[in-house]
Amino acid sequence: MDCVGLGLTKENSMAELTVDQFEAFFSALWGENRKPFAWQIALAKRVIGNDDQPWPEAIQLPTASGKTACIDIAVFALAVQAGRLGTRQKLSAPRRIFFVVDRRVIVDEAFERAQMIAQKLKNPDQPILKTVAEQLKYLSNSDTPLAAFQLRGGMYRSNAWAKSPAQPMIVASTVDQLGSRLLFRAYGPGSGTWPIHAGLVGNDALILLDEAHCAQPFLETLLAVKKYRHWGETDFLPPFHVSVMSATPPPGMTDSFKDESTEPQDPVHPLGARQLAIKTVELVAPVSHKSDEYVSKMAKALGDSAQKLAEQPPKGLLGKPAVVVFCNRVAVARETRNLLAEKSNSKVILLTGRMRPLDKDQTVLEELKSLSADYSPSRTLEQNTFVVATQTLEVGANLDFDLLVSECASLDALRQRFGRLNRMGRKFAGKASILISAEQAKKGYQDPVYGTALTETWAWLQDQENELDMGIAALSVRLPQEPGELEILLQRLNAPTTHAPIMLPAHVDSWAQTSPIPLPSPDVSIFLHGQGQHSADVQVCWRSDILLDQAKPATEVDETADSPAWLDVLSIVPPSSSECLAVPIYVMRRWLSGRDQPIVEQSDLEGDIVQSSDEKASAKRRVIRWRGPDKSEVISASDTILPGDVLVITANETNWQLLGDFYLTPSSMPILDWGDRANAQMRAKAILRLHPETIAQWGLLESQALKDLVNTVHDAPGRYDEDGDTLLIDVIDCLKEIAKTDGISDWLKQIIHHLAQNRCQLIPHPQQGLIILSNRPMPRIFQADEPDYFSDETDAASSGTSQKQNLYTHLAGVAKWARDFADKCGLPSEIADCLALAANGHDLGKIDPRFQAWLRGGVALTIAEPLAKSPAMPQSKQASEAARKRADYPKGGRHELLSVRLMESQLSLLPENALYRDLVLHLVESHHGYCRPFAPVVFEDKAPDVEISEWLGQRLTHQGPTKLERLDSGVAERYWSLTRHFGWWGLAWLETILRLADHRRSEEEENL
Repeated sequence: MDCVGLGLTKENSMAELTVDQFEAFFSALWGENRKPFAWQIALAKRVIGNDDQPWPEAIQLPTASGKTACIDIAVFALAVQAGRLGTRQKLSAPRRIFFVVDRRVIVDEAFERAQMIAQKLKNPDQPILKTVAEQLKYLSNSDTPLAAFQLRGGMYRSNAWAKSPAQPMIVASTVDQLGSRLLFRAYGPGSGTWPIHAGLVGNDALILLDEAHCAQPFLETLLAVKKYRHWGETDFLPPFHVSVMSATPPPGMTDSFKDESTEPQDPVHPLGARQLAIKTVELVAPVSHKSDEYVSKMAKALGDSAQKLAEQPPKGLLGKPAVVVFCNRVAVARETRNLLAEKSNSKVILLTGRMRPLDKDQTVLEELKSLSADYSPSRTLEQNTFVVATQTLEVGANLDFDLLVSECASLDALRQRFGRLNRMGRKFAGKASILISAEQAKKGYQDPVYGTALTETWAWLQDQENELDMGIAALSVRLPQEPGELEILLQRLNAPTTHAPIMLPAHVDSWAQTSPIPLPSPDVSIFLHGQGQHSADVQVCWRSDILLDQAKPATEVDETADSPAWLDVLSIVPPSSSECLAVPIYVMRRWLSGRDQPIVEQSDLEGDIVQSSDEKASAKRRVIRWRGPDKSEVISASDTILPGDVLVITANETNWQLLGDFYLTPSSMPILDWGDRANAQMRAKAILRLHPETIAQWGLLESQALKDLVNTVHDAPGRYDEDGDTLLIDVIDCLKEIAKTDGISDWLKQIIHHLAQNRCQLIPHPQQGLIILSNRPMPRIFQADEPDYFSDETDAASSGTSQKQNLYTHLAGVAKWARDFADKCGLPSEIADCLALAANGHDLGKIDPRFQAWLRGGVALTIAEPLAKSPAMPQSKQASEAARKRADYPKGGRHELLSVRLMESQLSLLPENALYRDLVLHLVESHHGYCRPFAPVVFEDKAPDVEISEWLGQRLTHQGPTKLERLDSGVAERYWSLTRHFGWWGLAWLETILRLADHRRSEEEENL
């Protein structure tokens, strides 16, 4: 491949960047008075100057060292190498930069930094930023130089991170969310999209694992993946690097980067001020309690200690103090927060990882901004502020507190917690208290989270002479200086770590089979958190407009109708990531069984240790497991829940408070059903469910405009069939008046505005009321989010659009996107040719007259124009199924299989090389996630003869059913031979490029 092939000429050649400009880039981002630390410059020189191993195995730095600047280094290194695109020199700097922690992070320093960098590059105001921005834009042929996303404890923070294989981006994530995607078992997204996620995470990726001593199993898994990526026969794979960041890296790291400068010892230097800051500690006498009093007694002791410290703030502090209280258990944190709120007039904030993203965002926006480390040098709080937190604030939180209270934990956990105390090294001595229960202080106590390290750490702290100082520099002096002695001590005082099982090729063979999923299939959770009783999460959301008939068993409810009412509602407004709460499986199972007692030992770490038996118990509650319109079901048997399941709790159920923590409105009530808001935010869909219960959650009950809307909706059943057009006008008029109401939320106002400005559709709510929706995509309603406008989960979702699209125009458009993606990803020309050809033929099977009728609502007409997409393709599950039956299209039929047969009818159009011919056919048959390795079984005895008179100059034909579901069809053989050649992640990478090209063309057509 040469420069000419990619359109590189002297007129558009890239400006040259060098490592010497990194300092200027850093200062342009953060201010001319902000210079990079010496270690940051040294690491940048290593990364940019070393193609073979640019990133060290370990970056050995203490907390508050500015480790998130590794993101800046990775971005700049990518920009430096942009000019290599289209040359013989490969890029060693990855496009996707993943910053990973093993916590359910509330305040995400890495994501905030990523957002700021992305914004600066989008609107560059200095020459160096303009140059970097242009370099990055060239890599993706996009108007966005750099994107920033979160993959946190929901299904996924946004689909938009998976929009382009060439887009430079920073993604903040957790071990569960990133690791499950890498291993083809993404927690949350449907199995059809698993290859896309694996393809993106396993290629062109840098994974920065923060505080990796807490995530040893995942590190071992990453290193195994790094090795197995090269087991294929191809050599075109993009880079994949792993680097861990920790003051105490795991044993065995031979390539460890350290700060060799004198800056940490200089009290005048910002880094020195942070590491030399004094943090004096009082060890409080152990708290005595009976076996069932741990939560109440510890919460009271923590609250008393926090109030005592607040009464004597450090000298030199401006304003009132900010106090953080760290708890080892979620139950203790909740009780401590309640006690502090009752006892004082202070501001009290509870932060746990058991919050939905929308609740978290609301809390951070309203409660935590003033506590950011960026503002701490000049802040003056007007009232005492207490933040009660779990392990969720140990990592990734750029907050700066004046005082600290903590339950005793392992030494590594305490070091992270003390990193939040006087984080910026202000000119006063921080004060702290550490507490422990009398039971925990006894030698030999085995803590569920920290093992014996908790008791050992308490004993070690008590043995220290002189005043105990937990400052970074002071603590390091207390530790042994000889490496061997230090390692022995840390093995005793740090939290216990487990190991991942040895990853075998057979494991990866099984995971890579995503359709159908083989049974048994290895549990990926033990490769993320190690062996033992670690509990993965499920994702839970609420729907206030759905009721389940509690008198009927689940099987009977599912089978009494083709489309139950709850399924139609969820098909129109499916669960979104931002409204979902991450709940450990064992907690959810207890709740389903009706065991409503709080779990005392529940921590807030990912891969939480199971604290109760997972045996099947008699069901007391029922929930909906959402797996798309075709595979969802009502379940009650707790042992059927699987990691990553998306569960919907309906209006019938109670005691949901046991599952998580919620943002409270001024009336002290949570909003449970965020469905419409989340749907607009994550999918750009303007939909409002006008049901009495959803309307009640708008918080405008005294509004006359709202009462008029309620009356209009109440009268809808008698008006809908007789005069639906007038009813729609009346509903819009009521909504316009509601938009003028004081106190209306911004999200609701913007949805109403969009509905009023665009053509809308009004349909009856399957259970009560109406649903109003627009097929036109909404603009972004929150600056931090970039919605995904396209889904290929079902034929209705992928082919039902706001305007019709000609089949051949669509195919040509996808081919153009595929070719561009292939070139921008630096693929060899012969692979790029295969992708373009597959893109040009992937939807040929839609020419089936039955599918064309389905696109037209099930009406079989003489077809003058073959369509790829149509607004007449029904969106709801019930309407779509009725249209399919009218069109006589087989249930479960797949148009991509007919595409393969049509292309096979003219082999002269396919590559002569057998490998590339198989690649083209596989890319076509797998472009909706199937045929990995088997085609779906479709029961069809006969099918109409199909003919395309001209495609690429040839006539294509096929008679009868495709029969590609047969074991001897060649589908599975193609998959396995291509997997062996391109590798597990390499084949997924090629599939991803084609599928994302299809998505982007579909999105482009929606916005024409």
